[in-house]
Amino acid sequence: MELLEKHFKALTWLIASLFALFAAGCGGGGGGGGGGFSGPVISTLSFPLQTGYKNLIANGMNKTFTVSGTCTGSGTATAAPATTAAVFEGVNGFSATNTLTMSLTDCIPASIADSSTEYFDSNYIPLGFDDICVDYGVWLTAPSIPSSVKVGDTGNIGTETLYTDSTKAVGDGRQDLSYVVERDTANTAIINLITKIYDVSGVLIGTEQDKYRIDSVGTLTPISFDIQLTNGSSTHFVLKF
Repeated sequence: MELLEKHFKALTWLIASLFALFAAGCGGGGGGGGGGFSGPVISTLSFPLQTGYKNLIANGMNKTFTVSGTCTGSGTATAAPATTAAVFEGVNGFSATNTLTMSLTDCIPASIADSSTEYFDSNYIPLGFDDICVDYGVWLTAPSIPSSVKVGDTGNIGTETLYTDSTKAVGDGRQDLSYVVERDTANTAIINLITKIYDVSGVLIGTEQDKYRIDSVGTLTPISFDIQLTNGSSTHFVLKF
C-alpha cells in the first residue's frame, strides 16, 4: 500500500507543473502530440526551451489523457495560468492551481482527485508547491532551465526538497530533475524531463520521464508521462496525451 501511495504522489507531482512537481489523493473514490510526421530524425535547429516553459506556465493547460500499464483508465490534468500574485517562502511572484482527476479500471482506488498550488517567482521560475494531501516542496536553489537546447543535449535542472507540510519540520525526501533532448522531426524535438524520486532515507522509489514536443518557437506539447516505481516494485504507468 505504501508503494501505491508513493505512486499517487508521483502522479500529483508530475501534473503540478512542467517540471513534474509530482496521489495519496484527497479525493479517491485531448490534446495530443500530433501525428502525420515521419521520424524520428535529428533536427539541426536550436529550441528556446526557457521561453516555451515560461509561456506554458503563464498560459496554463487543460489536457485529457489515457492510462496504460499496471492500471488502465483516463483522466484530465489542468494547470491554471500563473497570474495570481502570491508570496512563497518570502519571495514575491505568482501562484497557479493545478488539478488532476483520474478514473481507473484495474486499480484501487478506482478514482483519484487532487489539487495543489504551485508557486513561481516573477520570472516564472519554480519556487515550490503546496499540496495538503501529499507534500510541501521547496526549490532551495533555483532550478536551472536552459534558454536554448539542441538534440543530444543533456543536463541537470536541480533538486526539490520535500516536507510533509509547510512547517518543514519533517522531511519527506527529494526529487532530482534532469533533461535529455531527443530526436523527433526536422522541425521539432522531444524534451524528456527525467525525475528521480527519493524517500527520506535517500532510497530511489521511482523514476518518471515526461516527454514534450517542442517546435522552433518554443511551443511545448505534452506527449506522455512514464512512471516506473523501483525498490522491488514492478508497478509501471504510462499517461498518454
